[in-house]
Amino acid sequence: MNNKVQKYSPDFENEYKHFVENHFESMFFQSGSYIKLLSELLNSKEEHLLYFEEGLIKGVLPLMSKTGIYGKVYNSLPYYGSNGGVLANTKEIAFELIKEYNKLILEIGVASSSCVENPLLKNNYKEFIIHNETDYRIGQFTSISYSENHADKLIESFHYKTRNMVRKGMKSGLLVKVDNTAIDFLADIHENNMKAIGGKPKPRIFFDLITKHFVADKDYKIWVAYNSEVPVAALLLFYHRDMVEYYSPVIVEEYRDKQPLSLLIYEAMIESSQRGFNLWNWGGTWANQDGVYTFKKRWGTFEKNYEYYIQINNSEIYYSNKDVLLKEYSDFFVLPFSLLKQN
Repeated sequence: MNNKVQKYSPDFENEYKHFVENHFESMFFQSGSYIKLLSELLNSKEEHLLYFEEGLIKGVLPLMSKTGIYGKVYNSLPYYGSNGGVLANTKEIAFELIKEYNKLILEIGVASSSCVENPLLKNNYKEFIIHNETDYRIGQFTSISYSENHADKLIESFHYKTRNMVRKGMKSGLLVKVDNTAIDFLADIHENNMKAIGGKPKPRIFFDLITKHFVADKDYKIWVAYNSEVPVAALLLFYHRDMVEYYSPVIVEEYRDKQPLSLLIYEAMIESSQRGFNLWNWGGTWANQDGVYTFKKRWGTFEKNYEYYIQINNSEIYYSNKDVLLKEYSDFFVLPFSLLKQN
């Protein structure tokens, strides 16, 4: 096989997983297991672009698609703004993948495409990726890379208000432990929490698929806080390379004042640091999410903003509305709703 870009097929599943798991800039969202979960959850097609050199994968651009009334929509990647984009061993390989991506998203029948930037990339490919709209998120990370005195050094890096919350949690008589069987509690309280703020909860099947596509303790852990043997908060974490993904925090409302979630985060950070993980990824935050942004910032974060590179081919999308787009392209990003000409 000569050097060339190929479309993904199931024959390349293991090679794709191996490449991403070992690439120094890869994120959890680009991993093979997460992609498989999304494919099953969203009933969407995997259309990744792979660059081969002498029969080996040297670069990938993870890509998924969904078709609706306006045409085909590509995302790299879908589902709550999962980071995608190009991963390559050299700039030259990255450019080859981007060239193929640019051709693909301009084909007849493609309504829109979005590439969610990887904030960990050393090279920015914005000027090479075709797009006519952009959006952005604030990426927040905490360094947890310590060789000793993990607990002390971590808490010293936090804002004093966060230190106070952690200490309050310590004094609340709560028991913290990892319980990977607490998937029902995690799913139920997640649904309650999201409904309470008018958000869209992840469906129950999402949580069931975690146990299908990931290995407990190796790929993920569920941290749980108990008050007199009653679970009152939980935290789902994923582990990828040297990074911890803060994914689904949940809390029983009447126990919020005991700060069980702050205690869970702190204990999980200590354990992750002791295991040799370097970064804690809090995920993307919208610019108008002041409360969420401040909460994360006080855990000693640094910021890496990242963009969405959006190509709109079918201008009818601008005259659609939020409900139609959510129905036709559920869990895929089509365009920022602020660009719609009508509500």
